[in-house]
Amino acid sequence: MDKKRKYQFQISTQHIDFQKKVSLSSLFHLVLKAAGKDADHNGFGLLKLQSEDYTWVLSRFVMDLERFPLENETITIETWIQDVAAMFTTRNFRIANEEDRLIGYASSSWAVIDMKTRESILLDTLPSLNGFILAETTPIGVPTRIANVKGDIANRFEVKYSHIDVNRHASSPFYIQWIADCFSLDFYLKHKLKRFEINFLKEITFGDAGVVYQKLKAENDYFFQLVTLEKGIACRARMLFEDEETRRFDPGN
Repeated sequence: MDKKRKYQFQISTQHIDFQKKVSLSSLFHLVLKAAGKDADHNGFGLLKLQSEDYTWVLSRFVMDLERFPLENETITIETWIQDVAAMFTTRNFRIANEEDRLIGYASSSWAVIDMKTRESILLDTLPSLNGFILAETTPIGVPTRIANVKGDIANRFEVKYSHIDVNRHASSPFYIQWIADCFSLDFYLKHKLKRFEINFLKEITFGDAGVVYQKLKAENDYFFQLVTLEKGIACRARMLFEDEETRRFDPGN
């Protein structure tokens, strides 16, 4: 039984930002797509669960990056289940290029909820999960809790039709877009993202509106909190940047 599998994706025009690098939300989406493909292969994918009135929900996620892949680059995302506890399971990822050179690592924590009650269920309901455990960690560890964030309003959002997924709530990549939009283009030219973390706390659904709070806690270390007007805190996140190397113009080139 294979407990680790690799999935290839090409970075296309729809995935890139203005610098022709994959956007954070697109890379996050591809990582989740690898998770979905692997769960389908193992027999506990989304469609299988939904046929039994259950569904997967992402609770926490962390990703460390050496660099962002470029347009037309093919990347390989390797994934495996690290552990299964009573309520949550940890799935890890290694991201590499075609030559297997490291691009980054990610780790995620997932729960299963009852689609009717929206309550979490015990994972022993899915005993097949245990047969795929590979107790192998990554250098970045597992995603952890992000503390409450007090800062300034940096963005606003409203959940509309195009944000809703098959679980009838806002798809997780849109949370990341609302957070990433807190910065200017000039900021992204001068900084590169090294680490991203997010905790999903509440479902947000069609018609929900709110704000994104941003707080700079240390140099290049930003924390965020999405707060809806009616449901309260929906998620917390962190983006850790480093300064881009200054490129000097050489008139001889």
